[in-house]
Amino acid sequence: MVGRHHLPEDVLVDILLRLPVESLLRFKCVCKYWYALIKGPSFIEKHFHHKNNRARLLIYNLKVAHEGHAIVKSVVFSLLPEKIVPGVIPEQKILLHLPRVFDFTCVAGPVDGLFLVQKKFYGDGVSLGLWNPVTREFRPLPPAPFEIEFFLSDHDCQFGLEFDLLTQDYKVVWIRVFWDELGQGVHPQVYACVYSSCNNSWKNLTPEFNASCTVSSPLDATYLNGVYYWLSRGLDKIYNIGSFDMGSEQFGEMQGPDIPSEHWGTLMLRDGSLAVLAGDPGKPMTSIYDVWIMNQEGSWYKIFTVQPQIDAHWPRGFWENDKMIFEINETSQLILYDPTTRQVTDLGFQLDLSTAGCWVFNYKESLAPIKRGNESQGRDNAVEQIEHFFDIIPIDHKPLLTVRGL
Repeated sequence: MVGRHHLPEDVLVDILLRLPVESLLRFKCVCKYWYALIKGPSFIEKHFHHKNNRARLLIYNLKVAHEGHAIVKSVVFSLLPEKIVPGVIPEQKILLHLPRVFDFTCVAGPVDGLFLVQKKFYGDGVSLGLWNPVTREFRPLPPAPFEIEFFLSDHDCQFGLEFDLLTQDYKVVWIRVFWDELGQGVHPQVYACVYSSCNNSWKNLTPEFNASCTVSSPLDATYLNGVYYWLSRGLDKIYNIGSFDMGSEQFGEMQGPDIPSEHWGTLMLRDGSLAVLAGDPGKPMTSIYDVWIMNQEGSWYKIFTVQPQIDAHWPRGFWENDKMIFEINETSQLILYDPTTRQVTDLGFQLDLSTAGCWVFNYKESLAPIKRGNESQGRDNAVEQIEHFFDIIPIDHKPLLTVRGL
């Protein structure tokens, strides 16, 4: 018996699981029982995997302008509808707009609806934070304990994120590759550390992979069954798959697909499996892309090849497994390409191609909370807004200085 209408609990839960997160956030105020139910780990996990909670495209669009001596960034996260009609520009729902920031650098994810955002990539002032776009919860992470020699400079950087929907604990692994650009005779150095919300702290790790490898940026969050993966290529031009087990906190490596040395490659997920997109991007009308799937560790097979009949471009993602998303170099458009029908759909974004500031995510809404380690689940957590994490450039071009405590 629940509330004055005496709905059986299973019926109530079945109804609530079908609703979007925005409605559920309002319904937490109905009564104490609904509040506890909606915030419960079991309900959060079931809601995320419910068939009504379908994936949608979330577009990150970064534009840069120069105003005197200041570099002004505009950051917009826009959510597209579940159904994209071929040939029709879809409506956009803006989840976040940061109009005048200078220190937003990148975003990684999503994993179970959560993103990792970063400010100030270079130097000691790097800061990270966790963000749930639909609940608008945000949590800055404590500083990572990197001890870097002054003559080393950042060359590559990778982030991995894990969130357990049932325990509501999350981990972040941060891998940084540094090169000796001042000629001090030091070989490339790899540093890594892992953050756990259980104790709200970082721990240094000993990476076990070749620092001379170049790490490729993935198309999406390549976290699968407790393991974070990345694609790298050594001096021999051979692709390998690096891994980090979030549970055991161990690094690993396995063979990648047989990609021609002159081709570009990037890692992604497809139908719950690791996949690699490889090809010769950028060439108008003649670029050819291969999609490889891993069926067991180190064993790959090619599932299809695409030759998009479009102008000079760069691949940005996939939608519904086989449709590809490209940015068009000449017109700065973001388009959806269906290789079966060769239909091109303008997604309605004008990009700043000088910054490579466009990321495309397959995103599902999540009620996942963002909390500090050891916080109780019986109350709402006080969280900082993401808008307050980044520094805003006022009209007079003098950046606002902010000090953030944790």
